[in-house]
Amino acid sequence: MDPGGALRVGPRSGGADPGPACYGKGNDQPCITDANLILGRLNPGYFIGGEQTLYPELAEQAIQRIADRLGMGLLEAANGIIEIANASMVGAIRLVSVQRGFDPRDFVLVAFGGAGPVHANALARELDIPRVLVPPSPGVASAMGLLVSDLKHVFVRSMIRSLAEVDWSAVNAAFAELEARARAVLDAEGVSASDVSFQRDMDMRYIGQSYELRVAVPERDLSGSDIDLVASGFYREHERTYGYATPTEPCEVVNLRLTAVGSIRQPHWRTLESGGADASGAIKSEREVYFPESAAKVTCKIYDRYGLLAGNIVEGPAIVEQMDSTVVVHPGYAAEVDGFGNLLISVAAT
Repeated sequence: MDPGGALRVGPRSGGADPGPACYGKGNDQPCITDANLILGRLNPGYFIGGEQTLYPELAEQAIQRIADRLGMGLLEAANGIIEIANASMVGAIRLVSVQRGFDPRDFVLVAFGGAGPVHANALARELDIPRVLVPPSPGVASAMGLLVSDLKHVFVRSMIRSLAEVDWSAVNAAFAELEARARAVLDAEGVSASDVSFQRDMDMRYIGQSYELRVAVPERDLSGSDIDLVASGFYREHERTYGYATPTEPCEVVNLRLTAVGSIRQPHWRTLESGGADASGAIKSEREVYFPESAAKVTCKIYDRYGLLAGNIVEGPAIVEQMDSTVVVHPGYAAEVDGFGNLLISVAAT
């Protein structure tokens, strides 16, 4: 509760030790995990695949104190905590999308981490994102990403010049030098020359602006005849980002930027056996779960993710449990299993 008596979530965290109140390690302050547990979204007997027991009564005690101060019921207070947390995450998504000129409705929301799939469906609904992708093992998705991502190095050289006054021979020489440095770095990392690729960009702005936009330029020697090509790339990027561009205003180059990528061998991804749309074979139980759309707890089927097959469709409201995460499918949505075991959550067909 803030000094004005309003409910706040964060920025402090319960961490992993002592963790949320429901961990039973001495913390008596409510955390988001406590709220999800109260709402029925987490299984106290199957947290981390059953390796850690959660204590719902401790979560209730922690959140009840908040509920009493707010003059509301336990479920209402727990849902309020989740709604505020979701609003913060929606703001963060807007920061990296809308405020950079990207429409979230054009993208897929990837849910990873242990808690990401618990909240992702609600975030997508709020932002009108048409599809959520939950990878097979979301709790270790970041670690997997480190193992399978290509190596990347970015080299930047300052060169502040009006586009009309750029010395293109100096630009070509600078890019060539950066490429030589990049090849040496990737060679030291064991990347063969055939697996190396480059992306050339210029950081540009209107003269007098204090912020730049990254504009892709051809991966070849440039000359004065390329001024219109580079300028039009800047104007397009400015219009995409800010909604307008003024081609009659002069622009300038601020930095030369070279991105060097060393491709690594990708693993062979396991595919699932096809099982058709019927996912009933993966149902392991039922549980009462609170959804704000229903303003009450509703009976949800609980699915074992490891029992789902390619093509299975999980109709919401539903919970999909696995060792490293829990996937919440809201009413009006459905999750389809693709051939690689990803869950694709979207608005259910009517």
